[in-house]
Amino acid sequence: MRNRNRLSGINIIEDVPWGIHFCQFCQTKEDLIDITVPYFKAGLENNEFCLWIVSELIDEDEAKEALKLDIPNIDAYLRNGQIEIISYTYWRIEENALDPQTISNYLIEKTGKALASGYDGLRYSGNDFMSHEKLLDSVIGKYPIMALCTYPVDRCSAVEILDLIANHRFTLTKKEGKWEKIESSGENINNCWQTEKILQESEDKYKAVFDSSLDGIFITIPDGTILAANAAACQMFGMTEKELIQAGRNGTVGASNPELKYFLEERARTGRFKGELDHKRKDGTTFPGEISSSFFKDKNGLTKGVLIIRDVTKRKEAEAKLKETLDNLDKLVKERTAELQKAYDSLKKSERNLAEAQEMAHIGSWERDFANNELHWSDETYRIFGLKPQESQVDYNTFLSYVRPEDRDLIENAVKEALKGKPFDIYYRIITANGEERIVHEKAEVVFDERKNPARIIGTIQDITKHRKAEEKIQNLANVVESSAEAIITESFDGIITSWNKGAEQVYGYSVKEVIGKSILILEPPTLTGETEKLCKIVQQGEKIRQYETLRLRKDGKLINVSLTIFPVLDNQGKITAVSVIATDITGRKEAEEKLRESEEKYRNIVETSNEGIYLVDNEAKITYANKIMETSGYTLEEMIGRPIWDFISEESKPVAKRSFEERRKGIDDSYELKLVRKDGSFIWGLISAKSLFNKEGKFIGYLGMLTDITERKKAEEFLANLETARKKEIHHRIKNNLQVISSLLDLQAEQFKNRECIGNSEVLEAFRESQDRVISMALIHEELYRGKELDNLNFSPYIEELTSTLFQTYRLGNTSISLSMDLEENLFFDIDTAVPLGIIVNELVSNSLKHAFPDRERGEIRIKLHREKTTELEIENRESTSTNFILTISDNGVGIPENLNIEDLDSLGMQLVTSLVDQLDGELELKRDGGTEFTIKFS
Repeated sequence: MRNRNRLSGINIIEDVPWGIHFCQFCQTKEDLIDITVPYFKAGLENNEFCLWIVSELIDEDEAKEALKLDIPNIDAYLRNGQIEIISYTYWRIEENALDPQTISNYLIEKTGKALASGYDGLRYSGNDFMSHEKLLDSVIGKYPIMALCTYPVDRCSAVEILDLIANHRFTLTKKEGKWEKIESSGENINNCWQTEKILQESEDKYKAVFDSSLDGIFITIPDGTILAANAAACQMFGMTEKELIQAGRNGTVGASNPELKYFLEERARTGRFKGELDHKRKDGTTFPGEISSSFFKDKNGLTKGVLIIRDVTKRKEAEAKLKETLDNLDKLVKERTAELQKAYDSLKKSERNLAEAQEMAHIGSWERDFANNELHWSDETYRIFGLKPQESQVDYNTFLSYVRPEDRDLIENAVKEALKGKPFDIYYRIITANGEERIVHEKAEVVFDERKNPARIIGTIQDITKHRKAEEKIQNLANVVESSAEAIITESFDGIITSWNKGAEQVYGYSVKEVIGKSILILEPPTLTGETEKLCKIVQQGEKIRQYETLRLRKDGKLINVSLTIFPVLDNQGKITAVSVIATDITGRKEAEEKLRESEEKYRNIVETSNEGIYLVDNEAKITYANKIMETSGYTLEEMIGRPIWDFISEESKPVAKRSFEERRKGIDDSYELKLVRKDGSFIWGLISAKSLFNKEGKFIGYLGMLTDITERKKAEEFLANLETARKKEIHHRIKNNLQVISSLLDLQAEQFKNRECIGNSEVLEAFRESQDRVISMALIHEELYRGKELDNLNFSPYIEELTSTLFQTYRLGNTSISLSMDLEENLFFDIDTAVPLGIIVNELVSNSLKHAFPDRERGEIRIKLHREKTTELEIENRESTSTNFILTISDNGVGIPENLNIEDLDSLGMQLVTSLVDQLDGELELKRDGGTEFTIKFS
């Protein structure tokens, strides 16, 4: 993959690799431009193909103008096809956004074309993968693609925001006018300290959402037990947190709720649920709640659930009022339809006047004659569909071709019902002839003939796109203001409160009814009299006041710290008509700052009085701080501060210290031992525990070290090690001597049998000699361990050389000249559990060749080869380990073993012993009979 590290173009990110997948939360078009423009500029200037799917916040023309401000030659890039800007509406029409797999395939196809055209890869931005981020990850992880997902924060629920943060490498969000980077806690983190840090940040972040949310939030377990509830939930149900925990699911929803069973089954099946349930308060009243619930695993691996409840009582009331309004509108439309029908029947000759009226009202009419299968549109109906009036003939299929595919079944079903005598009143979407999406409202009914057969269907169609969009914008703005955790207040020039959101209720304690029409001065403390009026006068001059920190008075008389942003409210002519105030309660922050100062002082005292040496080192390995106990090194604090740590470390420990310092740069914390040098030249041993330090930008700034004097412990360890070495040597020596005694006894016994004429040259003598060889092979192992430096592991190659030398001396075969060829890898160390059975195997196979391979031959050769086969690296739980295989080959060029003879069927004790010992080593035994005999043993 070409140039894996790419310039992001975003100041707080720097370089990123291909396959990066991150997101941005934005509130305004300007927020979106802040990040995406430099992002795409870097891609264009670094030979990347760029694809921008513009969202609701910005259209194609606005995107081009924004790019042109930073990239003057953007038109050239557009002409050359290096960047494509596509409206999310066209994208969804063309690529069927309801299927994210289709979009991911589209990105893969685009990437292939980009690479074929000579570009390094594809740089993408859009928001088409909501709830399908893992699918996008699976695509960009395999191709040279980087993806920036942009989401309007005011259109995401709390759960959606947390899901988005968890499913991206990191998230960009704006706080107090500055962009910040939030690392994902879902990222695979390889070391403990990073995990703890991210978990802590994540815990703080989610706790802030939990505490400040205006929605009720429960933390639960699957059986319905409530573990925790936030303040909004307590207020919503009229209970304390303790009462909610005692009430549980049955006390807040009720087992008789018909939707509850479906909710529980859906959440058990998918892990999440969104819908509506009726809830009950402490006083017995009920309210409709919009809920969102999902499962998660806590740090102990236990399954828990988060349940977010929004009281939608007011929305339901608003919907009821809206329905009433729509019913009235339906009545009016019906009346209007009747009037149009009357006009159609009686004033058909006045179609021009009707067309003009329709154009003014943006209402078209149409008629479909079933007998002639003809469809007639009014001029305004043609205009609604983006066509020139009466320029072309239309039929029912032509009409359906302009309807969004998803809405065609709705129309078909409505027509079927109309044919049964039921008029229809529906809303659906069309794509006009020029590609624009519109929302229309259509009403129609079937006219039957005297025989009750459908003769024709007539109806009206109205373009309500602008009306719908205006409603959505107003509703979105209202939702943002109402759901904000900050107090948003509007006041007149004379200081009278005219608007008051729920955030203001939370901050100041007054309800809307209590403050509307009252003076803003009720919030001003007596000690700050006149401050509010002074600030208001500044804003009336057209100026804005940002982040002004002061004190304000709550309803309960408590003083709170607030940060005020005050700005003028303008009418359509740009005239200042009122003053808007956004207040953020920063009392908690102020108290935290004070606690932090007290905490810093407390911990400074702890550090200074600690019995452990504590010091700070900067990124250049220079000491910047040390506590008093560090003076036990003989150096004063003044002599240590500013000097590199290497000045205080012995030469033999410097490589360890430098290697560990590099580990700190990577963020890896650990403990290690160093030999340190006092000022007088004497040595002390120290146990160093180090913690890496990074600034907000993630740059390494040094580490915090703790030094424990372990000199006495090291002395004790050295003494015990020497004692253990002497003990093991003595054990090996005694075992070797005992085995030699056994060998001598076997030799003496064999001599006694040899002197008896009736037993001479019998199998008994052979058995004694073979047993003696086996004992000698084991004795040699303990002798090598006794003589060597290693007490637990045997250098096996020298051992084989000595063992075979002994065997060749034992089995002198008359005049036969038997040569020995050995290819032994050096420094192969085996523990005694491997060395003993392997030594006996070598003894059995070599002695077998010496005894049976060369009958009636003058010459012969025995070959021994031992080497490593290969090393395989395995990754287990993020740790690397190695598994080494060995191959031992013993062969001769003698008479060989007959083909029809299976070694597993031999009665020979020696061969039975070999096969048994190979199994003991979990090894494999292979026999080849070509040109002699070759035994190959594989083991690990």
